[in-house]
Amino acid sequence: MPAVVRLPVGKALTVRAAADVFLDSLGNPNTVRNYGIGVGKTAERIGEDRPLGSVADDEIGEALELLWGEAAVNAWNARRASVLSWLGWCGERGYDGPSVPAWAKRMTPPDSQTPARSKMAIDRLIARREVHLREKTLWRML
Repeated sequence: MPAVVRLPVGKALTVRAAADVFLDSLGNPNTVRNYGIGVGKTAERIGEDRPLGSVADDEIGEALELLWGEAAVNAWNARRASVLSWLGWCGERGYDGPSVPAWAKRMTPPDSQTPARSKMAIDRLIARREVHLREKTLWRML
């Protein structure tokens, strides 16, 4: 069951306050650490003291692009997903705020460069006498 999180009242929610409350609502410390990178650096980049409602969608996209545009595909996807989760969480709680723009798309990871072995090639490897049983079992399982 999700925990109830008290949000600041009496003033507009700032970018930093929204980020902190979101990260505090996460239960798993590994998730907090990983999401903290994406959410924290994005919040820092767009201005932590700004009201969340004053941030435009394109500013979020530009921040993601500047911070992780040259990173590996999996890093981009992870940071984008953390910011997407943060902004979705804020929206679910009724706070006006930006969203990740459509042009900041999730990237498809490239195909593996490792060639797949045919069943015949694996059978030939397993039939060799100098190959230990452990390796034969592993290759068969794979």
